[in-house]
Amino acid sequence: MNTTKDQHRADQIFAEALDRPPSSRAAFIETTCGEDTQLRDEVTEMLAHYACAEDALTKTRTTHRISGRPEIEQVDIRTDTGRTVGTCRLDGRLPDDGLFERWGTRRQDDGPAAVLSLARQRLSLDDARQVGLHAAMLLRLDHPGLPRVLEAGTVDLGRGPEAFFLVERIDGEAIAETRAASTGELRRRVEQLVPLCDALQELHFHGLFHGRLTASRMLSQDKGELRLADPGLLASLARAIPDSAAAEKLRDYGGAPERPVLSPLALDGRVDVFDLGRLIEQWIEGHKGPLAVELGRIADKATAHDRQDRYRSGGELGDQLQSVLSPPDRGSEMNDPLSGLTPLTATLLMVIIAAAAFVLGVALDGWLF
Repeated sequence: MNTTKDQHRADQIFAEALDRPPSSRAAFIETTCGEDTQLRDEVTEMLAHYACAEDALTKTRTTHRISGRPEIEQVDIRTDTGRTVGTCRLDGRLPDDGLFERWGTRRQDDGPAAVLSLARQRLSLDDARQVGLHAAMLLRLDHPGLPRVLEAGTVDLGRGPEAFFLVERIDGEAIAETRAASTGELRRRVEQLVPLCDALQELHFHGLFHGRLTASRMLSQDKGELRLADPGLLASLARAIPDSAAAEKLRDYGGAPERPVLSPLALDGRVDVFDLGRLIEQWIEGHKGPLAVELGRIADKATAHDRQDRYRSGGELGDQLQSVLSPPDRGSEMNDPLSGLTPLTATLLMVIIAAAAFVLGVALDGWLF
């Protein structure tokens, strides 16, 4: 898919196909896509991923099987249709992340270091199906600022069906959340934040949001770029199961004023915009220069109490931040010699020039005639 319009069209056809009996889905896709082979292939690939999940959920309530035990430091991950996902070597138990039990892993086929997260929440049949659907949305995310979701779905390890996520492991130094020491440092932080806003736009475009944008989850890499430590797993789980422990923990997080009162299904990327606005407010505390003033204006809009008054997504916020960082157009300044003056100074200068021109005109008139 090359354009936003194409992606939306593929998502729409896929959603409509799911509402039909499995036996009629292929014919529906063929008819709807017509001669657009790229669109048909995209929808067919999406349907193939869900097909095994749907079949497994109606029989076993889980999409995957994980065999092996932590004590032997290795687990095998397979789908319930028999497809082998891979063998993961366990590098050790990581600190729990709220609802999630976590292990550091590495695929034996030399894949990237990853984190295997298990959500401690037993799922009903309907819950498991919804988790399977949301898992595939996470698998489609593709942005360098987001960790790659390598596999996701549901599994039964003896405690009943529960959600699991195998996500690329991101290490780095947490971004600063205190006041910037200088204007230069403030500018550097905002420069780092702009690409991260673009990464959030990838989530927001797919109807997802992160939901926990703390400084500790925004990690600076060796080259200075920021990446998110996770792609919003808790928020995705809460949206899949609105009446759940995940949803409760999402409400307890704080942040935007609508979070405690709205269902996770009614929340959107504006909760992330609010969190970034609060972070910017902390950075500019005590600063009085032009950059801080402009950033303060942006932060005020990002943290508006009424979410209708905020920026609608990470992309829109990032565009505003970039406009503050971008230097003025020197060509336009040269064409307008008054562009660097205050309105009052410019007005006075124009009056003086006009008066001088009048006096010069009178003098020339007397000299010539």
